[in-house]
Amino acid sequence: MDEQVAVIPIEQIIDPKFLLRYVDKRTVEYLEMLDAIEKTGLWNSISVRPAGDRAPGKYEVIDGFYRLTCCRELGRESIPCIIRHGVTDEQVLAAQIRANAVRPETTTIEFARQLKRIQDLRPGITLPELAALVNKKPQWVSHQLNLLNLPPKVQAWVDRGEIPMQSAYMLAKVPPRVCMEMAIQARVMDTTAFRAWAAKVIKDFMEAVRQGKLDARFNDLEFAPHPHLRSLKEVVKEIEAREHAPVVVTAENAKTPLEGFIAGLKWAAHMDRDGIREQRKKYEAIRRKPDLNALYAEREDEEEPDEP
Repeated sequence: MDEQVAVIPIEQIIDPKFLLRYVDKRTVEYLEMLDAIEKTGLWNSISVRPAGDRAPGKYEVIDGFYRLTCCRELGRESIPCIIRHGVTDEQVLAAQIRANAVRPETTTIEFARQLKRIQDLRPGITLPELAALVNKKPQWVSHQLNLLNLPPKVQAWVDRGEIPMQSAYMLAKVPPRVCMEMAIQARVMDTTAFRAWAAKVIKDFMEAVRQGKLDARFNDLEFAPHPHLRSLKEVVKEIEAREHAPVVVTAENAKTPLEGFIAGLKWAAHMDRDGIREQRKKYEAIRRKPDLNALYAEREDEEEPDEP
C-alpha cells in the first residue's frame, strides 16, 4: 500500500463511501473537537484514498470524517492528509472497525452491520480471515454477526443498553418463534438467569428437531415464572401509598415480620401470586398468537413512545 503526505483543498475531498457512524454535531465530542481545532489547529492528518470513478480527481475519506467536518464548519480551505493508494473497500470497512472499536459512541449493531458489509464484498471470506482483518477474535466477530438475526426493535434495545450484551448474544441463538417474547424478558432478567433459561430453550428446541416433534413439543413449552424487578418509581410509590402491601401480605399468608418481608420481596420481583398470574396470562397469550411479531407490535402500542 503506497502512501504520501499532502495538504489537499477541502473542496477536493468527498465523504466516505462507507460510514460506520454519522457525525452528530450535537455531541460533546464533536463540540470539543471543533473548539480545539479552532483554537490550536488540526494536529492529526486525516486518511484519504483516490475516489476513482466515483469522483475523478478527488479524494475519499478513509479515517477522520469528524475532523474533516469540523474543518468544513470552520471554513478551512485545506487539510493535511495521508493519501493511501490501492486501498480496497473491505480494507476501508475494516479500518473503520479498528479505529472505532474502543469508542462507546459506536453501537454494537453498527459494528455488526459493518462486518456484514465486508462479508458482502468478499462472499468467500472465512470467520478467521474476517477476524484477522479487523484485528478481533473470531468469537467476538461471530457474536456481533449473530446479533443481526434479532428483530430490528430488539437490536434497538441492545444498542440502548436495555438488554445486557451477554444476554443479547444468547438471545441471538434462540429459535425465532420465541425470540420476541424472550427479548422482553431479557430486558428485566438477571443475565445469569436469562442465559440459563435461553440455554434450556435452545437445548429443548434441538431435541425436538432431532425427534421430529417440533410442532407438538416446542410450541408447548412449560411455563416458568421469571423474576424481574419493578421500576424504582413503582416501588417508591408503594412505599408511600402502601396500596398493594395489605393485599400481598394477605395473599402470601404472611404471619410473621419475616414472612411479610419475603412477601414484599416477591412483589418487587413479580414473583408474588398476582405477579405470577400476570406472567402466565402473557405466556398464554403468546401461545395463542402464532405471529410473535404481531403480538410484540400490540404490546409496543401500549408502551410509552420511544425517544426521538
